[in-house]
Amino acid sequence: MSIGKSKNISFYSKLLGVTILLSFFYVWQRNTSAMLGYNITEIKERINTITEENKYLTIKIMDIKALNNLEEIAKKKLGLIAPKATDIVIIEEKN
Repeated sequence: MSIGKSKNISFYSKLLGVTILLSFFYVWQRNTSAMLGYNITEIKERINTITEENKYLTIKIMDIKALNNLEEIAKKKLGLIAPKATDIVIIEEKN
């Protein structure tokens, strides 16, 4: 075999090696991009779920805080009643 042919084979071997390395890097990069895309989609779905739950809980808090509901809860669950005029005692301040 001549020196020219061995240099040619050496060049093509190096070119093939670089091509294989670049191919592996490309496949790894595409795989990583796909996995990150899936992670982003999953996180967006979790954000949407949490946002919906937050809306529901905000409405529920507003409902519980409503004055009519508080009065109803006080009467039914706690057994409280509105005071009568005779139950109110006025205390005067001393100067």
